[in-house]
Amino acid sequence: MKWKTALLTAGTVLAGVNVLLGNRQLIVDEGVMYSRKLPEAFEGKKILLLADLHRKKFGRDYCFLLDSVRAAQPDMIILAGDLYSRGETEIGGKVKLMRDLSDIAPTYYSAGNHELNDPEQLDALLHKLKSIGVHALKNEMAVVCEGGERLNIYGLQLPLRYFIGKDGSYKDLPVPDGRTIARYLGEPDERCCNLLIAHNPLFFTAYEQWGADFVFSGHLHGGIIRLPVVGGLLSTERKFLPKYTKGIYKLGSTVMAVTAGLGKLRINNPSQVMLLTLTGKKQPAKHPKGHAWEIY
Repeated sequence: MKWKTALLTAGTVLAGVNVLLGNRQLIVDEGVMYSRKLPEAFEGKKILLLADLHRKKFGRDYCFLLDSVRAAQPDMIILAGDLYSRGETEIGGKVKLMRDLSDIAPTYYSAGNHELNDPEQLDALLHKLKSIGVHALKNEMAVVCEGGERLNIYGLQLPLRYFIGKDGSYKDLPVPDGRTIARYLGEPDERCCNLLIAHNPLFFTAYEQWGADFVFSGHLHGGIIRLPVVGGLLSTERKFLPKYTKGIYKLGSTVMAVTAGLGKLRINNPSQVMLLTLTGKKQPAKHPKGHAWEIY
């Protein structure tokens, strides 16, 4: 029996070490997002997608994270919410991070559910980010022009009730549709290519109904625990096997990228940065080299 106890102890220690090391990992995964509406001037542009930093640190002043971003050489950077966690009041370091990101490439930010817990702090953050050159979008649109052509980038901020109930539970939460999204963003210009930053990927159907061509999300932390074949195990709403946890997904003509994000506890699920190449040229259905997610 002693050897069984020793084996169990060793297995527990190894599992703990694996979790510890996994939570210190940061990987950069590459993918391709296709839309026939992409203007030729934006062919091959690279968007770096971040989300869900929460309280995570990547070296002093986020130096390791910034090194990874610089090495990726993106044309644009998107941070799709949860820059900090609810209850964080000292966010000066996060503002500096956003300034450092915007020094690398034009940076676009839309809030997640954690920022919504303190509306006054969020409004102050948005004002500060705009003052340092970050495109902080609260149900707003930014226009990117190049070569006489344009992209529209929208930042969606749904109310907190779409993420958690007043009693702190996740029961019977409302689910938006395309008309709901239009109430906050207005109708998209169908003549243009429309990029949507929307924190919660579980509302993908609503984003497709609204008319997004590309969607950039996070929120589900890759399913928290990732299992072989199965994929992400849990949603942030404490539900098993959520549909969209990590990767690139397609619904109709809308393509959505979901990053596993950067912060919070995770198992077999390292922190992730996504480097996404936009194209208007139809791609073969295959996994890019070094890819670590499912493509649908």
